[in-house]
Amino acid sequence: MKTVTKTTSATLAAAAAWTPLLETLDNVMCWVKDTAGCFVAVNTGLAASAGLERAAVTGKTDADLYAPEFAAVYQRDDAEVLASGRALMNKPELVNMADGEVEWRLTSKVALRDPAGRIVGTAGISKRMASDVPGAEGSDPLASLIRQAREHMARGLTVAELAARANVSVATLERRIRVNFGTTPRSFLAEIRLNEAAKLLKESNLNVAEIADRAGYESPASFTRAFRRRQGVAPGEFRRRFRRA
Repeated sequence: MKTVTKTTSATLAAAAAWTPLLETLDNVMCWVKDTAGCFVAVNTGLAASAGLERAAVTGKTDADLYAPEFAAVYQRDDAEVLASGRALMNKPELVNMADGEVEWRLTSKVALRDPAGRIVGTAGISKRMASDVPGAEGSDPLASLIRQAREHMARGLTVAELAARANVSVATLERRIRVNFGTTPRSFLAEIRLNEAAKLLKESNLNVAEIADRAGYESPASFTRAFRRRQGVAPGEFRRRFRRA
């Protein structure tokens, strides 16, 4: 077991040694992760996207750095690469930056193998999508929608209203949300609201009624029902457990 651990560490370290070479490229993110999805090494571009220094990212996962609705997509792709060993090449995907902006990037991921052929992690690179890259056309409306959903969360905007604000049809919006996030627009918007509510429960002293209002729920009762379905506990208990931990 110690030999495997040392070999794994050596393989990941060798891969991580290449990340500084990409520091000179503009708008490029690169990283190495272990099989648990923890960052072993990143370049400045990725660290900046999370608003952190490079050293502060080591040991963290996507869930620690990005909004949950985005992190779930990145982790799902990692799991597919780890399970299949097949590379993911030039996938258009949305990345939420530390400043709140959302941008389209082309992401590629490969499995890392030790000398015995065992998969011990993943390595990836992501670059900002140029307007002339296939798939980039029409991408901005979806990024705009996500910004709108967060900025106007308290109003509880409907899918139709958000589609209109993004200047696309509801059908187009549904297709883009499903392709990029694997869900429906309604479920995606509900996820954004619940993620924001969970963040407020952890980081603020607002009461449940105030959080329900900020997250765009009709009433504290409707918020509590939705939160309990998603988390398995009521908002108050969620907050108590988090603070005890």
